[in-house]
Amino acid sequence: MKRLFAFAAISLLVLLAGCGGNDDGPKTVTKPKELADPGLNVTGVPTSPVESGTAFTVTVSSNSNGSVSVSVDKPSVAFVTPSGNLQYKISVAAVQDTDVKILISQEEVKADGYAAASKEVYFKVAGIGSEAIPGPDDAVAGTAVTYEEAAGEVVSPERGIYCAFEVHSTSSSISASDVKSKLVTGHSLWLLEFYLTEFMSGSISSAYLKRIQDCFDAIRGGGAKAIVRFAYRDNNNNLDQDQEPELSQILKHIEQLKPILIKNEDVLFVLQAGFIGSWGEWYYTTHFSKMEDRKTLTEALLDAVPASRQIELRTPAFKMKMYDLALRDTITAETAHDWSAASRIGGHNDCFGADANDAGTFEGDVTREYWKAETKYTIMGGETCKVSDFCLCPSTLKDLEDYHWTYLHDGYNRDVLSRWQSDGCYDEIKARLGYRLVLQDVHYSDIEAGKPCKVTIRLVNKGYAAPMNPREAWLVWVGSDGNTSKSMLGTDPRNWQPGYNAVVSIFTPSTAKGTLYLELSDPLLSENPAYSIALANQDIFESKTGYNKLFEIK
Repeated sequence: MKRLFAFAAISLLVLLAGCGGNDDGPKTVTKPKELADPGLNVTGVPTSPVESGTAFTVTVSSNSNGSVSVSVDKPSVAFVTPSGNLQYKISVAAVQDTDVKILISQEEVKADGYAAASKEVYFKVAGIGSEAIPGPDDAVAGTAVTYEEAAGEVVSPERGIYCAFEVHSTSSSISASDVKSKLVTGHSLWLLEFYLTEFMSGSISSAYLKRIQDCFDAIRGGGAKAIVRFAYRDNNNNLDQDQEPELSQILKHIEQLKPILIKNEDVLFVLQAGFIGSWGEWYYTTHFSKMEDRKTLTEALLDAVPASRQIELRTPAFKMKMYDLALRDTITAETAHDWSAASRIGGHNDCFGADANDAGTFEGDVTREYWKAETKYTIMGGETCKVSDFCLCPSTLKDLEDYHWTYLHDGYNRDVLSRWQSDGCYDEIKARLGYRLVLQDVHYSDIEAGKPCKVTIRLVNKGYAAPMNPREAWLVWVGSDGNTSKSMLGTDPRNWQPGYNAVVSIFTPSTAKGTLYLELSDPLLSENPAYSIALANQDIFESKTGYNKLFEIK
């Protein structure tokens, strides 16, 4: 499966990005190329900061009969509930002042003459105050509960060692039973490599499109997520032949694939850019010598996947060159996860630890430092490709930390994996890929029915990365009467970087006795506990509910 290559040196262009000012009111950004219905509008968006723990209702109006959806870029801070008649209730809770983006999307209705449309609006949530956040050794008022860390790897979604599965026009689809059998061994991710070899000069067949959907259905049925790549050649044995179609043909294929990618947003973890060159690795290419063509493809992929999902490029230089970025332009905590192109482009390194520059993945210190900064907020993963002095355990563990690795192939390169096993670092790698959230302690004030209770949660992320895709965070109170109530935690788990993290929140128990849980659910799969994050503590996660037990009052 592995490809060894050496990229030619690329001269990086430097462009100092401009900064725009902000006003205090909500801002609306309309996308002219998408907006076909001039009547698409939203009202009810607050012009002043919204108090944490409250809710407001927005109303969408439209001339089209196309179905409307409303989503937010920070589902752990703002929660959308349809109220009927194109009205949507938005509940908010935040520890710190937080800007939230609302996306209103409308489907195409050809009968009405309207294309798909979208609109973005912004509002601010007033947090309860960052001064309430304690340090790791600070004294905290209230009753304390402490926890023990779990041993070894804790199976949890969207992280870890992955399985790879190739799908050709003549091959069968993956099955849900295959996915389930691997999930119990820690494989919550699968790389699905779809080869479009037979369709280089025409449309993708309906039979193959169905096979793609069947694979997504199997991933969902097995409780996993998919890393996805499309390519045209699975080898580089005949470089005199076209390694991919021309850009115009690939763009037509992307248009065919777009409905499938949107439909399966819930189980799509990340899309590797693919399409170009042998194995879709962007090197052995026939038609993509121009960087502007690569950018056109990248923009098409960003449009083809939902705004909640990222794509990955093969090297940091591609992103830097296509978007005229320098080291000073890397994503920050303020610009992360804002649905911009920059915030949605991560990277995959498919020759990790091969040599000083990972077989052309890096072009010196600048590109290395760029990825070290970017991967705090974008997805990083890949595979190894050969044994070298650069894949010894000490350097491997440092690189995994520095580049915030979330996923790694369990099948290639087996010699490298065997070295890690014999040298004693493989189990640590498996346990720390992506996030590893370990509760340190919880402090809570007096529990009285109907009265607010303050909860302080301190945890340490011992993994290499923060959770990457949107995630809800709830305090769940199960009263002694059996009734369940939920309160938003008010913070975004994607901000839980490696190291110490803390959050202060408030919930109101319905009874004086009961159990408090922390639920870190997937906003698109909230009814399926298999997709909720399991904290890495002993005897805390309940697989039937997806809840992490914090404490019980008897």
